[in-house]
Amino acid sequence: MKHKILSTLLVITLTFFNQIVNAQQAKKPKLIVGIVIDQMRSEYLYRFQDNYTENGFKRLLREGFNVKNTHYNYVPTATGPGHTSVYTGTTPTNHGIVSNDWYSRALNRTMYCVEDSTKFLVDSDGIKTDLKFKSYFRSPKNIKTTTITDELKLFTKGRSKVIGISLKDRGAICPAGHLANAAYWYNSNNGHFITSSYYTEKLPNWLVDFNNAKKADSLLNLSWKPLLPIENYKNSNPDNDTFEKVFKGKENSTFPYNLKKLKSNNGGYGLLTEVPYGNTILTQLAKTIIKEEQLGKTNETDFITISYSSTDYVGHNFGIRSKELEDTYVRLDREIALLLDTLDKEVGKGNYTLFLTADHAGSDNPVFLESKRLPGKFYNSKQIKDSLNAYLSKEFGEANYIAYMDKTQAYISKTKTPKEEVIKKAISYLKNVEGVKEVFAPGLNEWNVKNSTIGYFIANSYNPEESGDIYYHMYSGWMEQRTYGTTHGTTYTSDTHVPLLWFGAKVPKGESVKQHSITQIAPTISMMLDIPLPNASDRNTIEELFE
Repeated sequence: MKHKILSTLLVITLTFFNQIVNAQQAKKPKLIVGIVIDQMRSEYLYRFQDNYTENGFKRLLREGFNVKNTHYNYVPTATGPGHTSVYTGTTPTNHGIVSNDWYSRALNRTMYCVEDSTKFLVDSDGIKTDLKFKSYFRSPKNIKTTTITDELKLFTKGRSKVIGISLKDRGAICPAGHLANAAYWYNSNNGHFITSSYYTEKLPNWLVDFNNAKKADSLLNLSWKPLLPIENYKNSNPDNDTFEKVFKGKENSTFPYNLKKLKSNNGGYGLLTEVPYGNTILTQLAKTIIKEEQLGKTNETDFITISYSSTDYVGHNFGIRSKELEDTYVRLDREIALLLDTLDKEVGKGNYTLFLTADHAGSDNPVFLESKRLPGKFYNSKQIKDSLNAYLSKEFGEANYIAYMDKTQAYISKTKTPKEEVIKKAISYLKNVEGVKEVFAPGLNEWNVKNSTIGYFIANSYNPEESGDIYYHMYSGWMEQRTYGTTHGTTYTSDTHVPLLWFGAKVPKGESVKQHSITQIAPTISMMLDIPLPNASDRNTIEELFE
């Protein structure tokens, strides 16, 4: 009899417990936190982990879900299209952000991905309409589809708050979408965080106070030296490699960096973005926003997008195997821990869902590759453009046939010669350029993605209005000419493979090695929140999170 009673009590207890667990799982998170780390390779989660704390990246790995085999699926892999693809759930062929910059045929000039001449800079002292500030005239108008943040705002009839922040304008604007309450980014002229008149004509009082606190000045008075004893940084190259940037005022690229001394000759307030303290000030801003905007405090789900940019600047300056980069990630780990602690206290454990990924990865400098007897070389897109134009001029008569060319695309100018003929001749020339693996002309009828090793990437990239007439693809290990550091942009795993961690409400513990695309993040959030997919989104979710 006792055994029957105990068994009955056990069943009742387990049923009650399961009901509580199911109710908690069914409850929508009060806040979604989207973190994009600029230029983070997936391997950084592991290569630098000996120097990570238990409460940053390791906590996300330990308590969350790790989608280990996540990749970008278009070209070029860059910041503007990266952030946009994460939040739209689609690729440049639909959302139209084909690169950070592209050639506008309508304007006859290059244009920037978030430029908007009809919207103006808004700083602490108000709106700035003077054309001398035009490099800050920004909005999301060039994004041709909805974002997951847009869909959340539509679903809740605007009751959800959506705020995007970054050091870079494109890192704040593209994730926040068209309907955001605000997007804030860093003004490298004065150390303030600013916005666009697209969102408001006046900064909130709390942000004016934040700017008036002169946090950028305080950080730029510091010296950047290793957070830990430098002998602990065993997973990076020796300090002062030959292919690292040397700041003006220094003789070499070694620690320490006296920022107060270097500031005036190295971009002024812009120097903050190139050192780990740029991530520090962004975390300070995120904490302030969560508290001041009372995110996660209502019955509706709010959304904050956070894009850490200093990792990208450090990677570009010092490369993916530098002591400076390892120190930057060691410090970023502490920033992540601080952010998680703030979320736990302000929103509550189990009340928020967080994902962490990157907008692209980064490749090894060819100088390093050659030193290790690995394949790799530099190429120069300007030289290729000049030689291609000379060839076309010889074939068709003197003219400027190439309107614009970057490291992946070429735009053909309007000339008397039919464009199709120019494109075909250009392709025949480019195929014989050293380092070029394949050349494509997506607008030509005979072009066939099935005949290409990267046709899938090109199909996801090509937008007839914004894309170039020709795509060209280099061999692995080849990189656009540079004097130091690294870059990105290719379809190779060095540039496409990024981390994807999920943590918090509605997220199981575990990991998956199944290949996933970056465009699956947005539909996964849609299903978690039971809201519509962005209108051009990938239909496929990360199913393992729902099993």
